[in-house]
Amino acid sequence: MTDVSVWVMHTTREPSDDFLTALDRRWRDGLAASASPGCRWQRDAMHTFITTHVDRVAHRRRLRAVFFTTGDGHREGHGFTAMSDLVSGDMFGPQELDARHAADPLAAALELAKSDPNVLAVPVITERQYTEVECFESHSATGLRSDIHGVVLPFLYAPAGEDLDDVDARENLLRAGGFSAYTVDVDFTRDDAAQIHRNVALLLEDVLDDIAHLKADAHARVMLGNPQWPLVTVRSDSSWDPDRCRSHENAEQTQQGAR
Repeated sequence: MTDVSVWVMHTTREPSDDFLTALDRRWRDGLAASASPGCRWQRDAMHTFITTHVDRVAHRRRLRAVFFTTGDGHREGHGFTAMSDLVSGDMFGPQELDARHAADPLAAALELAKSDPNVLAVPVITERQYTEVECFESHSATGLRSDIHGVVLPFLYAPAGEDLDDVDARENLLRAGGFSAYTVDVDFTRDDAAQIHRNVALLLEDVLDDIAHLKADAHARVMLGNPQWPLVTVRSDSSWDPDRCRSHENAEQTQQGAR
C-alpha cells in the first residue's frame, strides 16, 4: 500500500472574506492580463476558475495537481499557480501551474493517476465528451484503486437551468462509471461573487475530505467494493462551455492558416 498521509482532512474549512476577495481579484486579473489568447488555461473563465480553486485546496494539503483539457499543446509555460501569488512567505516558494492538453482529458487523467499514487489529476470535460460511446470504457473510474493509485477529480460543465430529467440521466451514467456528482451553480450576473467563491471553496473541502476518507478506508482494509469517486459538475451559462471554447480555438486556427 502507498502512504496516505498526504490525503488529509482539515478542521479549518472556510476561507476568510479577505482571502476570498483576493482570490476573486487574482482570478479576474489573470483573465484580463492573459498574454496567450490561444490557450484556454489562461483565457477561459471556467478553466482558470477551476485551476484557482483546486490550487487552493491542493496547496493546503500539499498535493500535486495536474490539470487536463482538450486542444493543442501550449509550448510556453502557464505561469505560476494562484497560491504562489496569494500565499506570502511560502517555504516551498512559487509553483508553476502544471496544465496539459490531451485528446481525451479524462482518459489521460485516469492513466496518470494509475501510474502516480500521489497525484491529483483534474480533467475539465463536457457531458458530450464523457458519454462518447467509443470512449466510455476508458472514462470509467471503476478500475481506479484507492489503495495504490492517485486521484482523478473531474470537472464537468453543464448548462444553467438544465432539466431535472437530464440531471438524473447524467448522474445515473456517472454512477455507472464510478463517479459521484457534486453540483455547484456559478452565475456571477445573479449571485454575489464572494458567496460563489465561498460555495465552491467549501464544496471542494467536502470533496477532498471524502477522498481522504476513501484513502483511509482502503489503507485500513475496511472498504467494501469499488468506491464512488467525486466529480464536480459546474452549471453556468454557455460562455463557460468548454465545447464553445474549443470551437473558438478552431476558428482562430483556421483564420491564422488562411493568412
